[in-house]
Amino acid sequence: MTRNVLIVGAGGVAQVVAHKCAQNNDLFGDLHIASRTLSKCKMIIDSVNDKDAMKTPGVFEAHQVDAMDSGAVAELIRSTDATIVINVGSAFLNMTVMTACIETGAA
Repeated sequence: MTRNVLIVGAGGVAQVVAHKCAQNNDLFGDLHIASRTLSKCKMIIDSVNDKDAMKTPGVFEAHQVDAMDSGAVAELIRSTDATIVINVGSAFLNMTVMTACIETGAA
């Protein structure tokens, strides 16, 4: 059973997380990355593609979101069917991302 993953944040740690998730996308399913800055998300996806890091062909999409808005994060979780959310954004995002996860039932 695969689970879709949403990575929140697009910094250095997010890049490592994205590569590790891509290396195991046969288990994780569709991958999504979201940040305030869409171009940073796209650069991480380009890096994954350049290194041919996806274990199997699959979806890896970039999204723009204000992660300080728990409603916006919850809507993104629903629209991506993410069951796992990995928050690697700023510590200021912890409560809003956690609130969105509780609201949607995502881990």
